[in-house]
Amino acid sequence: MITVEEVCSRISKKLGSRADSYKLDADTSFDAVGLSSLQIADIVYSIEDDLDVEFDESKAANVKTVGDLVKLAEEAKEQSVQA
Repeated sequence: MITVEEVCSRISKKLGSRADSYKLDADTSFDAVGLSSLQIADIVYSIEDDLDVEFDESKAANVKTVGDLVKLAEEAKEQSVQA
């Protein structure tokens, strides 16, 4: 399972020294912190690898916040258990 805190930690690593400029939580928008689409994709793929799941691409394309990504990860993990 992935938590909001873990996603925020991954964002902080991508932002480097800029991370201190932002309050990261479930409502944090990826656009608001200035992550590139490549950085967002890297975070998404690393979570898929860590959880050994695959996200629904159409749903992943609509992820806008940390909370959205956590919810998507929970749904994917739940579906993989049922399969």
